[in-house]
Parts: sequence; C-alpha cells; structure tokens
Amino acid sequence: MFPMTTQDIKMNQTLASKQAAIVALSRWLEQDGYVKAGYEAGMLEREAQAATYLGQGIAIPHGTRECRHLVQKTGIKALHVPEGIDWDDGEKAYLILGIAASSGEHLALLRQLARVLSRDDLAETVRKAQHGEDIFNLLHEYPVSPLLAWHSDAIYIQQPAATMDELLHAAARRLQASAQELEQLQNNILHLGQGWWLSESVTTDIPRAAVLTTTGFEYRGQPVRALLALKARGRDHKKLLVQLADWLVTGKAAELTTLNNAQALQQALSRGPRPSGEPTSNQCLVTVRNHQGLHARPGALLVQAAKAFDADILVRNLDGDGHDVNAKSLMKLISLGVRPGHRLLFTATGPDSGAALARLQAVINEGLGELVAPLAPIAAASHPEPVGLLKGASASPGIAIGPLYVEAPVHFDYADVACDAVAEQRRFEQALQLADCHLADAAARAQGQAQEILGMHRELLKDPGLTENVLQRVRQGVSAPAAWWAAIDSAATRQASSDNSTLAERAADIRDIGRQVMAILCNTALPDTPEAPYIWVAEDIGPSDIVNMDTAKVLGLVTAGGGVSSHSAILARALDIPALVAMGGKVMALKTGTCAILNGDTGTLHVDPGEAVLSRALEVQLRERELAWQAWEQRMQPAITTDGYRLEVGANLGDAGQAAEAMAGGAEGVGLLRTEFAFMGHSQLPAIQQQIEEYQHVFSALGGRPLVARTLDAGGDKPLSYWLRPKEDNPFLGVRGIRLCMQQPELLETQLRALLAAAGDQPLRIMFPMVADWSEWRFGKEMFDRIQADIQAPDVQLGMMVEVPSAALNARQFAREADFFSIGTNDLTQYTLAADRGNGELAALSDGLHPAVLRLIAMTVEAAHAEGKWVGVCGELGADPQALPVLLGLGIDEVSVSPKRIPLVKARVRELSLAKCKQLAGRALEASCAGAVRILAGEKQ
Repeated sequence: MFPMTTQDIKMNQTLASKQAAIVALSRWLEQDGYVKAGYEAGMLEREAQAATYLGQGIAIPHGTRECRHLVQKTGIKALHVPEGIDWDDGEKAYLILGIAASSGEHLALLRQLARVLSRDDLAETVRKAQHGEDIFNLLHEYPVSPLLAWHSDAIYIQQPAATMDELLHAAARRLQASAQELEQLQNNILHLGQGWWLSESVTTDIPRAAVLTTTGFEYRGQPVRALLALKARGRDHKKLLVQLADWLVTGKAAELTTLNNAQALQQALSRGPRPSGEPTSNQCLVTVRNHQGLHARPGALLVQAAKAFDADILVRNLDGDGHDVNAKSLMKLISLGVRPGHRLLFTATGPDSGAALARLQAVINEGLGELVAPLAPIAAASHPEPVGLLKGASASPGIAIGPLYVEAPVHFDYADVACDAVAEQRRFEQALQLADCHLADAAARAQGQAQEILGMHRELLKDPGLTENVLQRVRQGVSAPAAWWAAIDSAATRQASSDNSTLAERAADIRDIGRQVMAILCNTALPDTPEAPYIWVAEDIGPSDIVNMDTAKVLGLVTAGGGVSSHSAILARALDIPALVAMGGKVMALKTGTCAILNGDTGTLHVDPGEAVLSRALEVQLRERELAWQAWEQRMQPAITTDGYRLEVGANLGDAGQAAEAMAGGAEGVGLLRTEFAFMGHSQLPAIQQQIEEYQHVFSALGGRPLVARTLDAGGDKPLSYWLRPKEDNPFLGVRGIRLCMQQPELLETQLRALLAAAGDQPLRIMFPMVADWSEWRFGKEMFDRIQADIQAPDVQLGMMVEVPSAALNARQFAREADFFSIGTNDLTQYTLAADRGNGELAALSDGLHPAVLRLIAMTVEAAHAEGKWVGVCGELGADPQALPVLLGLGIDEVSVSPKRIPLVKARVRELSLAKCKQLAGRALEASCAGAVRILAGEKQ
C-alpha cells in the first residue's frame, strides 16, 4: 500500500464535476511536492482515454505514462465526496484517489483496492464515513489471509461421521476451535445445496478453514456430502465462499465430493468448475505483454472491449490462482494480479462468443493502448531479425569480430503476498547479506574504477531508505521479492527520469543490484554464457556483470539501452573492450551465434557480413593489433611529427592508484587528475592532511613529471553525500565546479592548501573547472594568490578549463592572467551543440569535430599563444585518430588521454606532418559539418 496518512484525506468535499475533482487532486499533489506542473493535463488526458472508475463508489484518476517524468515522489491524495460525483455511465464516485506514481507502485494499491471492493456494502460505507480515520482504515484492511485459501492439508476426504454433530466435532478439531467456537459452529449451520453444508464461527485469533467430505448421511432431511467449516475473522473467508459458489451455480458441486484425494479437491476448488489446459472452441488463450501487466488503464480498456458483446465472458489467469472471474468487471480483473508474461484463458458463451474472443485476443496483442515488448518466443515475428549495418553510440573504441551471444532477460517467479512477515523479513535480510558478500568478493578482485563502482553498489545495497521501504511493504503482507522489486523499480524509474542523462544512466546500477538480490530471493540462476569467445548483446549490462565476466571470452559489448557515461561504459573503456550502447530494441531480435563486426570507433554493428566484408574487417583488426604492439614497444619515445614538432602526451587519471601504471605506459605526466576521488570516498569532508596524503601518492609515482590537477568538480553527476544540495532540474547547467566552491569557499581553500603542500618542489599545474565568467576566475585566482603567498610552492602554474562556449569566446581576457588552458572537449561539444553526449539518438551530432567546436578551440589557442601560454586537450577527442591531426593543425600543445590509449596516440603523432595538419585544420574550419571534417581527416596527412 502507498505511504499514506489521514492528512492525505480531505473529508466531506463538495465538487461540481469529475473534472473539478481531478483538477483539485492534481493541484494538491503539486502543492505537496509529489508532481511537477503539467501533471494535471496528464490526469485529464488519462481520463479521456479511459474512465478511471473502479467500482463500489471509488475512482482512481492518475496520469498517463507520458507524464510520469513529472512525478517527483510516489503518493496518493483522497477526496471524500458524500453527495457523489457522476463519473462514468451513471456511476457515482464517493471516494476519489489521486495517484502519483512513476512506475508500477500503484499496482499494489490496485490489488489492495480489489480486495476492499469485495465488500458488498463498500459504497455505502464510504459515503457515510465521518472521519479521515474511517477512510484510512478502510483502505488499509488486511489482505485475505493466506490461511484462508484452499490448502490440501486442510481438506479431509471421507471423514468418518454418521451425524452432523460428529462431523462438526471433527471440523472443530481440524480448526483448533475453542469450546465457545465449537458452540458457534453448531449454532450456525447452513445448507448450501448439492450435498454441501456451511458451518461458521467468529474468531479474533488466526482464521482457518477446513473442508470435510463424508460417506453420506442425512441432516434435516437433506443429504450431507461435504462440510465447509470456517473460523472466520472479518471478511477473510469471502473468497472461499465465492469459489465454492461458482461450483454450486453450475450444478457441479456434487462432483467435488466424489474426488478421492485432498490435492485433487484443492485444485478443483481453486481452478473453478471449468476445464483447464488447452482452450476449447469457446475459449482462447492469450499472453499479456504489457510492461506492468494489467493495471487500471489497460484493464479498463479490456473491460470496455468485453462489454461491447452480449456473450458471458470469464477470464482465468493460468499463472495466478487459476480461478475464473467476470471479464466485464474491472474490480475482478485487477484482482487476478496479472503480470507481464501471464497467460489469460477467456471462456465465452452466447451468440457472439466467437467475435468476442477474437476481439479480446486482438486488443491484448495490440497492447491495450500501451506499447508492448514482444516475449522471446514471438520476438522474431514482431521484430524481424536486423541485418546489415546497425548504428548506435560508441562507448569504447576498437574492433571485435565474432559470434553474438544474445542474453534473454531473466524472469523471476514469485508470489505477491506471504503469510509470515517475520520469515519474509529474515529471508530478505539474508539475501542482502549474501549479495553484499558477492559484491565484496568481486570488489576484492577488481581494481581502480571497478572497485569504486562496486563499493558504491554496496552502499546502495545498505541504503536505509531502500531497505525500510521494503520492510514496510513486508510488514503489510507483501512477499520479500515483490517488496524488493517494487522498491527497486520505483528507485530506478525515478533515477531514469532525471533530466540529466548521466544521472539517468545510473538507473542501470540500481537495477543491477536489484537483479542480484532477486536471483537470491527467487533461487534463480542467471544465464550461462558460451564457452567460446563471443560478442555480448543484452538489454543492459550491469557493472557487476562486467567486473565478473571472463575478459578472455568477451570480445565486445552491445546494449539496447544505456549511455556512454554509464558505469558499464566506463568499465568497458577501462578494460579496453569495444562497446556500443543505445542500439535500440532491434538488437534483442538478433540470433545467438550470428557472426558480427563491432566497430567501437564508428559506432556500428555489422550483422552477418559477407565474406568480402568479413575478410577486410579481419585484415583491419589484425593490422590494428600489430600497430598496437608496435606502439607499446615504442611507448617511451616522445610524440614527434615527421617535421619535428613535439606534442606532449599525458594521462587522464581518476584516482591515485592509476598513476604508476600510466607512467609505465608512456605518459609524460598527468594532464588531468580528477581530484573528486579524494572527496567521494569519505562520509564527511576530508581533512587537509588526508588530502595531502592522497595527492602525495600521485606525485611519488610521477618522478618529477608535471601534474595537472583539476580542483573539485562536484555537482552535476558527482554530488557529495555529505554536502546535500537542493534538487536541480538540470545539474549540468547548475551549481557545479567553481560555482559550488564559490558557495562553499572552505572546500576550495582546503584543497588548494593540500595541493600546494603536497607538491613540494615538483611541478604542479592547478586548473579550475566550469569557468564561464570573469568573476568566477577572479574568485579562484585571488584565493590561490593568497594561499601561494603563504606556502610559496616553487614550480606551480594556475590555469582553467575551457568547457563552456563563453570561456572560449572570452579567451583573450582570460589569457592575460591564466598560465594555461585545458580544453574539455566532451562538455564543450555538448554545450556548444546542445546535444547530450549520453543520448544515443544524438550520437552523430555530438561530435567534437564539428566546425563550430573547432572554431572555439582555434580561438582559445590563438588567444593563449598571443600571451605566450600553452593549451592542452583533456577530453576524449584527444585520443580520436581522426581528430589528432586537426588538433595538431590548430596548434594544441598537449593532449591528455586514457592511460591505455597513450601508446597509440604517440604512434599516431609520429605518422603526421605538422605542415599538412595545419592545411587540414584550415579546411576543417571551413567545412559544413563534423561528417565532412572526418572525410577530410581520413585523407592521408
């Protein structure tokens, strides 16, 4: 059930119309911070698509799928209207529940409401309610007790008894009834017909049910073939009576008494009086493919389709409790708990039954107003296997050639409810502990960024907000796996809806953790991978998958979703595994074993290439491997062009532990040290001595080579857990980098002192990130000058990042004071072209070789050189083989790249002539687009 208090219920409201109620609820939700502006329109549009009247005087208006991004947190508001509002087809709503949900959380509410709606007097009870507590208690009634379901161990066949009193005493023993309860059983006897009798007592203890069949005797002149004995509490027993009534109204209840074992009787009572198995001529079987199963909106459309026919239509969830319900009742339909992949068996009787079944099958297959993803068995029919060249976003460079392994999504099978909350809590906590052990083992084997990411996963696993959410659901009767997946789905959906694509991509981390715990809870093995080397294709590949995979077998990675800034993409680059992301759902229709060529440089996947294409690709791959080996052998040689120009090549580092490896790989210094690592690994702001020790580790590995340190670039996709900030709609255009330090100057002052103290007499270059305005630069420089006057480090320069267009356009002014510029081409490109580099659909546009970006680089270099200052490039463009000659021609003095790319970058520079590079750069500045520049760069320089 949703988090809800009596403060979320307004009693005795007077509203003129359905629209007025929806507007009032949407504005209340917005006022309390549950939704953003615009959700009102989504709620009204949802009502226009299909009425949200649920039954028994209750309506549940909510937004469309398209407006879920406006939901800021899950919640519910209730309006009590005792006079009623005309809602749909003459139905009156007395209680209107406005729902804000960004995922499938509201399905639990609908299932609970379906139970509440089984009360015959519900509408009148709602209408006459006086206080918010009355409505609250009504909505939070206990679900049907699992003890009051048909259990074979509560069914007794051929119970020896010659009289009703003997049979009642036997029933009392089975029910563990007290003497007072036995007396009630004896006083409350009802003949149901067809040999069936009912005896009932009321209890405040655990409710129980028992079925006893007999050899036969008479009581009150009527045959006694079976007795249903109940020790009932509230209305928990109503479902059992309804199920037995289904047999009675068909005249087939006597058949039940002839069954000779308890299990057969239990299955028959649960299933209903109609045959199971393959559909007959008046039946049809259809699989539900909606992403969240049959919730209110698709359910309402299905009910409307059924009501268009005169035929009597029953529906059974073959993957649920197997019981038939009226397909024309939304309440009954929702109570089936239909989830994705569940099979529904429809049975129709009447003159138009054939047409009714055909229509129902068609509307379900069409998605009931929603986009549906086909299940694996019919994927080929809905998505013909793609062939030829497929385009995505390049997440990691390189070429991989081999057979595809297409990983089918894992489906977890679990019950929605559980009868023992204590046992479920214990089961959940044990699963968390085991998952944490697995993550700890993986982290112990990992290094660098992989270790950090797995550490973050362990923190997410222990997040108190997440675990408390799960435990609250468990205490309400939800099973551990259902509660866990609902919490994970909610958290991941909220994360994925972030306007910031990098933050949105972190949803994959949440689902990755969720999947690991679900595998433990459901005792489900994750898919086995092939023995032979393969290219891995999946909807998404979690960071834990990459850390645990056999790198000797995985040739490359391809995902339908994801982005280039996701943790999985970061790890793929660190492992030097070619990878493509944001390929779209079409790749999931590829067949395992199909040969493919993955080109991480061009962002393409060539499926089932011809022999000639494959042969050329193998030649290119072999040549690249030879060049990579040669480059490694010559990694310590400087990067000097054929006409004598030397380009410095440094390393981009994300933590201190990478420094020694980078120097061994040929780096001539550190061109970008992302100092966030010194802040992210702590629960509070690190003291100055802690920071000094972190930076000294890097200096000790450099052996006198220069270190370029970027000051704290927190904010954006790197929030500090101990420095909470208000939510920003677009964090990348918000308070980050130097802006955060201007608001919290103690952050920058402590860091500057630590860097200068750690440097000693070694060369240190400090640069400020996200500088867009002169005042930001002056703030940082004045603080630096004051601290440097105290410490007097002998070899230090102060510069700035150029990653926003205003910094490049104003480079002449900045160059008068800055000692150097370092161009962050990743951000400069996305800010210049208004193209999110993490969005696969914009991959072609988000290219740093766009002439507009190149002109900004040229302006920066010209301004710096006019003042005798140097310019570096620390973005991914510096490692692009086609971009290097253009950057050289524009006058770049230094590039800084991933440590694994350093030997290749140096080797590429040695092939080039600076004179020809300058000619190329001049032509590139006059080109029309990035594609034209790449064509020019492809010509021999």
